[in-house]
Amino acid sequence: MTAALCVTALTGAVAVSGVAPASGAAAHRTPVASHYTVSSFNVLGASHTPPGGKRASGSTRIVWVDRLLARHHVQVAGFQEMQASQATKFLAINRGTWNLYPGVQGKKLDSDNSVGWSKAKFRFVSGTLIRIPYFDGHTRNMPVVLLRDKTSGMLTYFANFHNPADTQHYRNQQKWRRAATRVEIRLENRLALTGIPRILTGDMNERGAYFCRVTAGAPLKAARAASYRSGGRCYPHRPRAVDWVLGSVRTTFTNYFEDRSHLVDITTDHPVITSDVSVDPADLPNGWGSRPAPLVFRSGY
Repeated sequence: MTAALCVTALTGAVAVSGVAPASGAAAHRTPVASHYTVSSFNVLGASHTPPGGKRASGSTRIVWVDRLLARHHVQVAGFQEMQASQATKFLAINRGTWNLYPGVQGKKLDSDNSVGWSKAKFRFVSGTLIRIPYFDGHTRNMPVVLLRDKTSGMLTYFANFHNPADTQHYRNQQKWRRAATRVEIRLENRLALTGIPRILTGDMNERGAYFCRVTAGAPLKAARAASYRSGGRCYPHRPRAVDWVLGSVRTTFTNYFEDRSHLVDITTDHPVITSDVSVDPADLPNGWGSRPAPLVFRSGY
C-alpha cells in the first residue's frame, strides 16, 4: 500500500482520496461493467461476549463470520464492531486472501469499523479516515477507501459507518446520530463530484428516518428496493434493520437479502445484509472517473 493515510479532526479539514493516479495498463484501459457482492456486517465485538456468557467468544464467532461471507459470495464488506482480536483472526484464517482498512495497522487506528475486500477481486488505491460524533459527541474514526475492480478496471469509493445507539449507559443519542449523518451527507456529496461510483454501508442505528435524511441530502439510493424516493418524497416502507447498504443513483442493486438464519443468530445480534451490485461505465455522468482528485472540505457538525 503506497497511499498515504490521512487522519484529521472532525472540526478541521478532511482529505478524501489524495492519492496519485494508479500507474500501469490497468489505470488507462477503458473499464467494462463491474459486478460484485457487498455486505454490511456488524460482527458483534468480542468485548460483548466475554467467557462464560451465552454466546461464543469473539474469536469463535469470527470463524462463523467468514463462513457467512463465503455463503453469500461477498467480495467487499463494511464491518462494524470488528475488534482487534477478531480482525487479526479474520485475516489469519483467510491466509492473505482478504484485506482490511484500517484493520490493525497501529495502536491509534482501531479496527472496529473497517472496510474489507477480497484481494482476488479488488486492488487498494487509497484510504483515509474521517471522524464522526459517537457516544455523547466523542469522535470516532470511520473508513473511506478507493478500490479498483481487477476484472473490470472500475474504481469505486466504499465508506463504512457506525452511528451511535441509545444504550443503557448512553441515552438520547439522536442529536449525535443526526450530526453523524450530516458528516456522511457531506462526504457523499464531495465524492459524487468525482463521478466515481460510491457504496455506503453501516450500522446507522436508525431505520426509515436515516434513509430519508441521507437520501434527501446526497445522491444515494438503497439496495433495499422497498425503500426509495419518488417525486421528492421518501418511502422507507418500514425497514426491519438498522443496517444499510446504499449507493450512487446509477448503481444497480439486485438480490438484496437480510440473512437472519440460525448461523447468523449465533454469530451476531444483527442480520447480515447483502446485495449484488452492477455498475456500467456507460451510465456514469463523467465516463468512469479514472482520475480521482484530492477533495478537502470542512466537516463540522
